[in-house]
Amino acid sequence: MRYKHIFWDFNGTIIDDVQNALSCVNDMLERKGMKPINLAEYYDYVETPIINFYYRILPPEEVDFSEISRQYHSDYARHLDKTTLARGIEDLLKELKANGAHQYIITSNFIGETLELTKKFGVFQYFDEILGADNTLAESKIERAKAFFDLKGINRNDAIFIGDTLHDLETANALGIDCVLVAYGHQGRKLLNEHNAYTVADLKEVRDTIFDKRTVDFHTHSTCSDGTFTPTELVDHAKKCGLSAFALTDHDSVDGIKEAQKRAEEIGIEFIPGIEFSAAESTETHIIGLFIDPENETLLKTIEKLKGSRKRRMEEVCSKLRNLGFDITHEEALALAGGKFVGRAHIAKLMVEKGYCETVRECFDKYIGLGKPAYAEKNELSAVEAVKSIRAAGGIAYLAHLNQTGYNIDKLEKLLIQLKEAGLNGVEGYYPEYTAEHIAQYRALAEKFSLSLSGGSDFSRWDEAQYYDGNRQG
Repeated sequence: MRYKHIFWDFNGTIIDDVQNALSCVNDMLERKGMKPINLAEYYDYVETPIINFYYRILPPEEVDFSEISRQYHSDYARHLDKTTLARGIEDLLKELKANGAHQYIITSNFIGETLELTKKFGVFQYFDEILGADNTLAESKIERAKAFFDLKGINRNDAIFIGDTLHDLETANALGIDCVLVAYGHQGRKLLNEHNAYTVADLKEVRDTIFDKRTVDFHTHSTCSDGTFTPTELVDHAKKCGLSAFALTDHDSVDGIKEAQKRAEEIGIEFIPGIEFSAAESTETHIIGLFIDPENETLLKTIEKLKGSRKRRMEEVCSKLRNLGFDITHEEALALAGGKFVGRAHIAKLMVEKGYCETVRECFDKYIGLGKPAYAEKNELSAVEAVKSIRAAGGIAYLAHLNQTGYNIDKLEKLLIQLKEAGLNGVEGYYPEYTAEHIAQYRALAEKFSLSLSGGSDFSRWDEAQYYDGNRQG
């Protein structure tokens, strides 16, 4: 089982009370002399926090939320016969508990009502904690969830949130944990899909997600860029590590894809052809392409354009290092790289071998990272052009390691708006360097702009480490 801590929403997830909620809304509309709505209209109107829903269906002067909430809960109790447990929920809760999972309810619903209903429907015993609101106003549960999460000291990699609304996704993003939304709840598949939320039809698919132990890596490098392993060796290593699938995303190169594809077919691991473009922006901006056609004419023209640029930049980096008093040449870096691709990681490795720095990270931080004295600017390919080239090759495009841009949220939002207009599909939501704050921020950005999430290790194996820290790109 992948997760040890399961956070559940209650209304619309554990209990199926959509028809009850619709009846309560129509009771209110009838009292106001207004036309009732059907289920399709309910899904069109409903929002979270729920007060926004009432502003959509009522004139502003009619929204007395305290009174609406009081009457709603009275009507809800009257229509309780229209509420049932979600199909299959008790069996799943029992199975998860038997497998050692800690389960919690985090709901905007009033705590007293939630406790009463869990006991009424016979599921109270499956939960370690039930965290409900101290009022009936259906307010945000994010702060309550964060406080509980921090109090328990839960590892984010061990937790998942299961809900039915975008507010549940927002809560999961704030916690920095995975999220699955069910389509039978209060917002429906159409709206959830519009926000690229991971949405499933039923609890069987929820179970499949929780028990799915497959692992993937969509960001790796071989000797065709700044990696240590040849494409064949990288495939073998991925298989040895137990990966179910992985992508080769060498910098500005597709030279290793055929070799990796052939080896992956031989040993039985799913392989995804990819690339990572280094864009000419004011900061470290890298675009990953997955599922590309490595023989696409537009893509190959873009790569060819970058080859001369990369050689010029690496020669400039070496020249600047020599001006700083370091005996470093492009020819030496090329020999270290095996006569192929030369990136800053090779130059940094050479500096370590010559004793100028203790680690590759130190070299980036002091000399060749963005804004450092031996850094050389990129000026051949914009991030927008990189996205368009990937999309032209039939691929999907992701903004890589957002933390390395150095941008604050406002600047990242502007960049994402620009790139999405060019065809950007998502952002790298999983990355070894991300802090809990990074994870929460980037997942929230993905939800805000309806972008999907990718992730990977940026594996290159420099310095015998699984993850090479720092601004490692070439």
